[in-house]
Amino acid sequence: MGVMGTILGFGAGYALGANRRAEPIQRVEGKVREVVVQRLPMALRTVDMDETREVREVMTALPETVTPKTSIKDAARIMADQGIGDVIVVEPGTERVVGIVTDRDIAIRALANGMGPSTEVGEICSGDVVAVPPTATVRGALNLMKDLNVRRLPVVEDDRATGVVSLGDLSNQAGAGSALADISAASPDR
Repeated sequence: MGVMGTILGFGAGYALGANRRAEPIQRVEGKVREVVVQRLPMALRTVDMDETREVREVMTALPETVTPKTSIKDAARIMADQGIGDVIVVEPGTERVVGIVTDRDIAIRALANGMGPSTEVGEICSGDVVAVPPTATVRGALNLMKDLNVRRLPVVEDDRATGVVSLGDLSNQAGAGSALADISAASPDR
């Protein structure tokens, strides 16, 4: 029957007649979980870690920032030069986060509406920015992105940007082989 079968058989039998919150049951469940996780491929092991892993572990640190007065042309140049899809908008002097602008914002909110390259970022950026602290869980950030239908979240501590977490950052944590991880790892179209 093997060790795994013995553990599972004992655990199931014991659980049927015992309080699942009892310490012996918790101990057995923990051991079973450890054995099962050890047998999983590495790519699947990190998925359960989303509950405890912090955003600071997966975010892109030191995000690029601009002020509301920066032109969309300059913001787009920063994005192109750095190979990124967003810049954080900060208040001059205080560096307090006041928004985020993405490549999509420039295309949809500015260019598609006839605005020129000298348009200020402050006119098109998302001002009601939702951010997460570096201590937020990966799962929490992913759920927030899903709820808000966004692809990126600024990571903010003491009103200052410390990073950006994107769907790409989170997908890479799912491991090689996931479709989103493969797309995120691909070089940009040129």
